[in-house]
Amino acid sequence: MSTPAIDPRSLSIDERLNLIDALWRSIEDAVARGDIEAIQAMEQWSDADPELLATLEREADEADNDPSSTISWDALLAELRQRRG
Repeated sequence: MSTPAIDPRSLSIDERLNLIDALWRSIEDAVARGDIEAIQAMEQWSDADPELLATLEREADEADNDPSSTISWDALLAELRQRRG
């Protein structure tokens, strides 16, 4: 399988994060359909703390349901830079 020709640097941070989310969800969908390759790939990530993964998934769902409760990556980055001085 070839990798699509895309330069991630040509995308904004928000676009890259949205792409990561879309890719991850497509793998989850493949797992739900019983795709063996997707299941095996997900098993490689199973070393992650299940509670942390559940928390991250819940927070991502909450953000999807209420985008006004979140801040953009650019705003978060600016806030972190301001705190660091």
